[in-house]
Amino acid sequence: MPMHTGRSKRGGVVATAARIIGAVAVAAAMGSGMAGRRGWVLGLLAFLVYGSLLGVAALSFARLRQWSARHVVMDSLVFLPLAFFALLLIPTLQWWGAVLISLVAGMIFVPFAVRRQNAQG
Repeated sequence: MPMHTGRSKRGGVVATAARIIGAVAVAAAMGSGMAGRRGWVLGLLAFLVYGSLLGVAALSFARLRQWSARHVVMDSLVFLPLAFFALLLIPTLQWWGAVLISLVAGMIFVPFAVRRQNAQG
């Protein structure tokens, strides 16, 4: 006799749809804000970066965590585009300055995160 988990199929679909809609809304807000400040190309890139990351998390957070545990370096490298787009929200900072700062921050953060993850096992 199968055990009832308390979740219905429809509830799971509705919750997943709500998470996806939320992810798309946040990505659209980030893309729109970036496009208003830095142009449509960077706005589109911000939408794609945030949309893909949040979309994957919305679809299957457990799978994302498993992937993250298996791919420690790639997981840490996600920091670079997120830092870049966050820095682009500073109006007086040039795009090349945001690139340089995010690369330097990545050179510090990525090895630290990889070492920490490998030490945890």
